[in-house]
This record gives sequence, C-alpha cells and structure tokens, in this order.
Amino acid sequence: MQPSLTFSPITLEEFIADYWQRRPVLLRQAIDPDLLQLPADELAGLACEEGVESRLIRQQGETDWSLQHGPLAEEVFGTLPDSHWTLLVQDVDKFIPEVAALLDAFNFLPDWRIDDIMISYAVDQGGVGPHTDNYDVFLVQAQGRRRWRLSDRDYGDAQLLPDCPLRVLREFHTSEDRILEPGDVLYLPPRVAHWGTAEGECVTWSVGMRGPSQAELLDAWLQHQAEHASPQHFHDALAPGRQPTAGITGDELAHARNLMQQMMPRDDDVFRRWFAGFVTEPKPDFEIRPPEQALSPQELQARVNSGLSLRRHPWARFASIRLAGDQVLLCAQGECFDAPAALKQAAELLASQRHLEASLLLSLPSQDTLWPWLAALCGRGLLIIDA
Repeated sequence: MQPSLTFSPITLEEFIADYWQRRPVLLRQAIDPDLLQLPADELAGLACEEGVESRLIRQQGETDWSLQHGPLAEEVFGTLPDSHWTLLVQDVDKFIPEVAALLDAFNFLPDWRIDDIMISYAVDQGGVGPHTDNYDVFLVQAQGRRRWRLSDRDYGDAQLLPDCPLRVLREFHTSEDRILEPGDVLYLPPRVAHWGTAEGECVTWSVGMRGPSQAELLDAWLQHQAEHASPQHFHDALAPGRQPTAGITGDELAHARNLMQQMMPRDDDVFRRWFAGFVTEPKPDFEIRPPEQALSPQELQARVNSGLSLRRHPWARFASIRLAGDQVLLCAQGECFDAPAALKQAAELLASQRHLEASLLLSLPSQDTLWPWLAALCGRGLLIIDA
C-alpha cells in the first residue's frame, strides 16, 4: 500500500501556509497504522549492531537521567525495569525498506530536507524528558499511546538541567497536552519545547528534517572556496610620506573587508552547483559504494523492458537544480551530475520519486540519451534495479 499523509481537518495548502515552520499541529489518524508495524525485537536487534546509531535512556528520578550509546549488548534488555526507559534508533529507514516506504507520505517536502526516520520504543513513562530541537519533525504514533506536552515559551541553554547527559529542560510550562493514538501525527517546528511520555508500552516514528544553520552554510562555503579558489593575500597600502604607526587605517579595514567579500558567491551557477552538492552530502558512514559489476545501457534497458523497475539506494539523497540556459543538475550524495537538456524531465523525476516503475521509465523522452545516463547512475550505486 502506498503511504500517504491525510491532512484533516486542515488541507495540505493550509498546513504549508499556516503551520509549516510556524506552529505545531496535530493530525488525527493521518497515517494508516498498518504501515507502522515494526516489531520491538527487530528494533532492539538493530541497536545491537555496529554502524547503527542508538541510545538507551533511563530515568531514575525526576532529574536523574542516564544515557548509554549503542551498539548495545543483548543482555542489557533483560536487566531493564518495567518503566521509565526508552530505546532510540536513528536512520532506521536506511536499514529497513518497509520503514523507508513511509517517506513517500512526505513527498510534499523537498527530498533533500528529509534527514531520517528515528524510531523510539518506550515502556510505561519512558521518554527523553522536556527538550527543544533545532529541526522540523513529524512525530508519527505507530503503536500504543504517548502523551505529548508542548510549551509556547522560549527556552535556552540556561534552562537546561546541569550535569545531565541529555539536553533536558529544568522547568517546563505546559501550554498544550495531547494523547496520541496509533496513526496520529504531531508536527513540531524548530525550537518548540516538547515532552513525550509513554502511556504504557509504545512506539513512535520520528521523521526529522535537516536544514543547515547560517553558521554551517557559511563555514562549508568558505571551506569550499579555500579549497578551490585562488588565494589572495593582504597587501599593505603604504603611501609616500606616511608616518609608521601601530594604528589600523580605514583603508586597511576596507581592503580586509573586500578580500573577505570576494569569498562570497559571485557566479550564481557556481553557487547553485555547490549548494545542491552540499545539501545532498551523506551522513558519515552512509557513503554508497558502486556495485561490483555495472550494467551496460543496453542491459539496463532490456531489464526495464522486461518489467523491472528502478529505485533509489536507501542511503541516497537526491536533489535537482536548474542552472542558466535551462540546464539541469541531478545531485546525489554530494555529487552533481549534468543532465542533457533532453533529460530535464528525467532528472527532476529522479529527484522527486524514490521508486520508478518500468512503464514510467519507458515513457520518458529521449530514450537513446536516457539509458546511458541511467546506467551511469546505477554504476555509482545511486539507483538499484528492483527484482
């Protein structure tokens, strides 16, 4: 079944206009709970594996929290109490295809903005305490019930519990108090303080967004320029007759500022190419290796002609961007691939869909140009043939 997000009583257009990155909203029965059936023991098994980011959080008292990072030993789960603990596993969508399928329900958002699906399993009263996040998140209740308390107040680092391994708020003012049932979805914009507590055993899927901060963008761009631009150095503007002085002149300040400003983007296409590559860079340890044997364009076309489809590698981030002259780039895993003008439609399609049926691929224009281009993407491991 193709997952979809039901907007009710509001519409998708109202969500984008009135709620997205502005204020929280609760969507009742927005997802079919039958699509959210990941067994708890399978989640626990992931937490025991190398290369999977997981955390076990326990609360012993109102202000006493412990944090244990994975991989976890199987024996740990047999020692846990009946209440006040939760298991969090990041990037579950990159390991379990049935979980990744949920991302199709969020195709109204740019693909590169979606970070991962984190899944939390909690026993009664389990949670991570009141806190804030710097990203948008959709909290999808999969199994059981979870109580969510929200606050309309601003909180900073000064309000955090001291000497705590988690970023737990010392005090919390509740402005909304809701119970989520299976299939309910709670959207939270960045910096909205929230506090989730399990009402009995429960499982929550968190679809988190990625969005670089101003400092991250600037740092990455300057690093890119430092690696690729021709370096220019400060030149003293000495004038005849000027007396030596320790003071810095206005001309010298202006020269320094001008040198720095020259590091900022001047060519729009250069910046577009860099930005699309930057926002599709993979997380550490999620680099994609090419397959051992690549298919020729003819072999790929023959397999699709037989009815096989293509899908993205589950670790791949995709984005398309237009340059001057109507040229299109398809970017994935931090790399940009030029798409011939005839393949503009194909590039934008790959950036917006995770699964491409054979009939759709065979209906695209410029088939002679399409198959070598798709074969190159398959040869990088970015696209996979579905058996």
